[in-house]
Amino acid sequence: MTRIALIGNMNNNHFALMRHLRDLGADAHLFLYANEHDHFLPQCDTAMWDRWRPFVHQLGVSNGGRDVFYRDLGPLARRLGDFEALLGNGIAPVLCQRIGRRLDMFVPYCDGGEFIVEHEWKWRKPLASTYTALRKRAMEHALRDGVDAIVTANRHEHSLGTFRRLQVPTVDMFIPMLYAETSASEPVMPAELQQAAERMDRASLAVFSHVSHFWKTLPVARFMGGVGKRNQWLIEGFARYVGSTGDRAALLVMVEYGPDVAASKALIGQLGIADQIIWLPLMTRLQIMRLLDHAHVGGSEFAGMLWGGAGWEFLSKGVPMLHYLENESAYALPDRPLPPFLNCASAEEIARALLTHDRAALRRMGECARAWYERYQGQALAARYLGMLAEAAQRRRQEAAH
Repeated sequence: MTRIALIGNMNNNHFALMRHLRDLGADAHLFLYANEHDHFLPQCDTAMWDRWRPFVHQLGVSNGGRDVFYRDLGPLARRLGDFEALLGNGIAPVLCQRIGRRLDMFVPYCDGGEFIVEHEWKWRKPLASTYTALRKRAMEHALRDGVDAIVTANRHEHSLGTFRRLQVPTVDMFIPMLYAETSASEPVMPAELQQAAERMDRASLAVFSHVSHFWKTLPVARFMGGVGKRNQWLIEGFARYVGSTGDRAALLVMVEYGPDVAASKALIGQLGIADQIIWLPLMTRLQIMRLLDHAHVGGSEFAGMLWGGAGWEFLSKGVPMLHYLENESAYALPDRPLPPFLNCASAEEIARALLTHDRAALRRMGECARAWYERYQGQALAARYLGMLAEAAQRRRQEAAH
């Protein structure tokens, strides 16, 4: 049985992978950074926490904080010493290099790799900028000299340019982001979410988007290629649809999440569609997945890159998805076509997609998307990860024997 350590979580990606790997017979454990986001903790993604709790541990180090460089990592080295294969995200390459271990697989959650593209010198914050510059250099050095492979399916130049520059080999695979639990009882929905579900059921068209609002206040100039998630396209496209059809029974459901919520609300007010918008609080994945049963269309991201967690959640539930993916042909492989989705490169195209797809057409697209997901995601994808990690463990055993 291969012993695998998964370092870092982010959106419960690795918590999902850990569960898949354990189902496949591996002894997989998850190590959480000290500063994981609260709504992305494993407890938010399972109704069976007692089952998985023994395999989830605290790493004792933050993801990208100064403690990465000054803390004694001897205890971490000893904790990871018994694991034959290491997979990680975030600052994991630097941590592994510091403890004298190679990271077998780096699975970035940030376009272009964590702490690299997001570095930006700010003259008003010279000390902080000096630190992020040093962190970027450490990350690049660790990726170049201490990582066997980067696993990413994002073919956008904004991402691949970094990896080519560092001359690190990449493996084109998706991230198995979701794990379906079938034996647990469903948690009780808060009244606010239950009321939203009932309104969605009564709507002529319910568009659901739980993507964070990043379209005006970007954390750095190059965030998502410098355009952010373009949530404004979804709002403007929905408004165009309402204006063209006069459909006052359509709803757009969004989450108060991200720095540009206020800007989105202001735009909604200007467009005169406030009475057709439902705003919900930040939710756990368990709650999101319940609400997706009531959605007719999902609103993803429009930066031209591969979709993130929201997109995978739409596909897994068979909800047809509005998304913008630049250069589709770069993503479709002979043994892995792209799923069906509504590729929209502007607010006008979003409106056109909503105008030209009735509920029956959307339902058919959703069914095809769900079938694609079951074939190319989930445990079938996790088995490919296990194969690569098992090979890495075997190499390590052979090296130790010599």
